[in-house]
Amino acid sequence: MEDQEEYLISYANLKSNIFKFQKEFADKKILDLFYDNEYMGIPQCLPANIKYFDYSQAEFFRIDKKKFSNKIFKTKNMNYVGNKKFFRYGTLFAQNAILKNKYKKKLDFYIKNTKLIVKTIKNLKLKNKKICSMQIRNAPHFGHEAVFKFILAKFDLLVLNPIFGIKKKKDVGNRIITKSLKFMEKKYKNIKFLPFWTNFYYGGPREALHHLSMREKLGFKYFYIGRDHAGAENIFRPNAATKKVIKYKKKFKIKSITSNGGYFCNKCDQYLIKGHCNHKTLINISGTEFRSCLKKNRYYKHADLSLQKIL
Repeated sequence: MEDQEEYLISYANLKSNIFKFQKEFADKKILDLFYDNEYMGIPQCLPANIKYFDYSQAEFFRIDKKKFSNKIFKTKNMNYVGNKKFFRYGTLFAQNAILKNKYKKKLDFYIKNTKLIVKTIKNLKLKNKKICSMQIRNAPHFGHEAVFKFILAKFDLLVLNPIFGIKKKKDVGNRIITKSLKFMEKKYKNIKFLPFWTNFYYGGPREALHHLSMREKLGFKYFYIGRDHAGAENIFRPNAATKKVIKYKKKFKIKSITSNGGYFCNKCDQYLIKGHCNHKTLINISGTEFRSCLKKNRYYKHADLSLQKIL
């Protein structure tokens, strides 16, 4: 996928009514609303000169990088990956741009994906399934599986609903995510893999709220929020995302499910959720280390060996 397609995906999501607080690409007025109301999540903004759009009738405005960074990412670090991704085409943005006719077939592909998810969830709910959705952006290790089991103890079905969109270079690609989660779908009878085409912003707590609202619009009643949800480069505090969704829970119909994450306990000799035993000998399982092992064709001791052989 080429880089600018991110904005076609955002446009498709806007047309599919997936954003709870936004119906069109932002102008200055909409952007100010997002600045003042963090529960609204991540604003969808369209840079100038994106090849998919006709700008002949567009209205242009500039976004102040420092203000955006402080309001959305809560950082002064302009080299943060979220800032670099958002402003990679400059600071000039537009509203009222029109999609070019030759890209409507691509647009339909993304809209059909969203409709399929909505229809699938509706059918599952008709079967009286109590469903929880979960965002996952890495190949799952045993720490993730501890979280899966934690969720499945409360629900009939866990829908692994990863984002397929433009990500940073070191993130796991869609092909690996697909192979991994299809493996989990077979390993656990009550897990379903259902990918969602949208975009990733590395917005931490803000993006956790963004993801929560999108899952509500897709038809889910429950969504799992991880301890470093949508974070990167260690700029957000542990559990900042879970605290933020609890703070704004009255703004949403969907309910968030949280935990302290999956660890390995030496004394229990098992993978479990932090706080589910009284021992202090917990080992944090590193997704970064797992990715490194996969790239070097080495086995990682904290992940399913059968899965690693497939990958």
